[in-house]
Amino acid sequence: MLNVVHYQVKADHLQEFLEVEKQIAGSYKKAASTDQFRIIYRGSVANTFEFDVFTPLSKFADRDGENPYTKMATEEERLTRTARLSQYLESVQTSIDRPLADLTINVPGARFPPTWLQGVRVRVKPGSADSFSAVAKADLIPAIKKAGVKVLLGRRTVFGGNPNDFFFAVGFEKWTELDSPISLPKIMGEEASRKLTDKLGQATAGIEETVWRYQADLSYYPGATPTTSSR
Repeated sequence: MLNVVHYQVKADHLQEFLEVEKQIAGSYKKAASTDQFRIIYRGSVANTFEFDVFTPLSKFADRDGENPYTKMATEEERLTRTARLSQYLESVQTSIDRPLADLTINVPGARFPPTWLQGVRVRVKPGSADSFSAVAKADLIPAIKKAGVKVLLGRRTVFGGNPNDFFFAVGFEKWTELDSPISLPKIMGEEASRKLTDKLGQATAGIEETVWRYQADLSYYPGATPTTSSR
């Protein structure tokens, strides 16, 4: 599972926020844990003051124990950073999400974390989660694989959000890749594509798309591919 923290940063305190997050990342990098990570993505285009922070949660019982971060920074560092962050944030939303292996693509050798993510939030109609998952697994994911997508991350909210929300993130390295969007009719044929679109439409209540940029200098992920910039 994943702990997902969504930050909305005050526009006039962005640099201070980035400074604190770099300090936290520094503590993670110094600890060099192989079973922990802290991945941060920043919104692009219309949501540049929004940040998503992902950390691992192997089981719910982990929340009963000590936060791994307490072993990476002194109490003074943690208190100071927490106090500073509280001044820089407009809002904070935390959820526990479950990665969906059946709705995920991760081709060996692909850059991870991806430099960019095209995020898609799908809100399914109440009672339609199972049918949506079945159609996506049987028809949509194979088509996306056939299109050559190397990284597609699927997850669903468990606690802290709407349980009817599914999140998908397609990794890409350059914006030019978006100039050639996936065409289901070309991959599946017109008739099969229409049937798939109809099935998905019957199960979904709304779709929202965003774009996010990986923040390498604010993140810690063992074995991450180096990046040249995190703007």
